[in-house]
Amino acid sequence: MKFKKLNLGWNVEPNAPNLNLTIQGDTLRLEFLLNYMKFPHILEGEKGELIFKKCYKYNYNFCNDEGYYRGQYRYNYKELPWGEFYELHTDWENDFPTDSKIIREHLGKENFKHFIFFFRDSTFECLAEEYEFRRHL
Repeated sequence: MKFKKLNLGWNVEPNAPNLNLTIQGDTLRLEFLLNYMKFPHILEGEKGELIFKKCYKYNYNFCNDEGYYRGQYRYNYKELPWGEFYELHTDWENDFPTDSKIIREHLGKENFKHFIFFFRDSTFECLAEEYEFRRHL
């Protein structure tokens, strides 16, 4: 499997990330607490936000790290490490959870990128044209 790790120099708080997902038009925002324990430049209580623009669909499920390491997800830890934010290079039309939620049906699908983020107790995936990461208190 080909992938690119996107969370360089930051990651989500591993125990209680306080995830908040909002949708406005075809923009999906995923807000969470950042891991200040591992990254000294991040302050306690600081939040991160991923903004997915021109988002086609997403899936938020409760596959956790234990289930992932037991082979209960369509990917496994040997091909994709747990606990990070990635862009996957897949045939996303045939490799995306079937129980996903469509945000905008009529977007040009040729420019979509497949993103996945593994949290301690859940997994988030989406198809979007681009993303942006922001930090804020």
